[in-house]
Amino acid sequence: MKKNEKIIIAALVVITIIVIIIAIVRGNSNKKEETKNIGTGEQTAINQEEFVSVLEDGTKINTSQKLKETKKIEGMEISNLQITEKDDVTVLLGTITNTSETTQGGYTVEIKILDKQGEEMTTVSAYIGTLEPGKTTQLNTSKTFNYANAYDLSIAKK
Repeated sequence: MKKNEKIIIAALVVITIIVIIIAIVRGNSNKKEETKNIGTGEQTAINQEEFVSVLEDGTKINTSQKLKETKKIEGMEISNLQITEKDDVTVLLGTITNTSETTQGGYTVEIKILDKQGEEMTTVSAYIGTLEPGKTTQLNTSKTFNYANAYDLSIAKK
């Protein structure tokens, strides 16, 4: 991997972490819950998206701690997972690291997006390029489907 590529990947990881921290801080201080009018005139708070923080520009950022756990597949670790949704396009980002002692990758994976009950919300595909031992690359896939409220995901080789 060239020096410029390493710098770009490092910058993307830092930016992603900063965005997540800002989103969590803003989400905790500005918890906005929708209200529903019940027949008696009482107001009841309903949080329709338990694992979502919404930024001022309308971007939804997933806040599930379960989703952020490192995932493993065939000698690779996928970490720093982040799901964002804006204008009906949901983007899944992560860092892929070859933790094995041999070259890995060069295949497509199927990523099942799961809700809190473990039910599949949707499935997305991504290509993991060939990685030498110890090297990293970026996972990046998007879909025109809102799955920002995901709780977890599972990854399997296609």
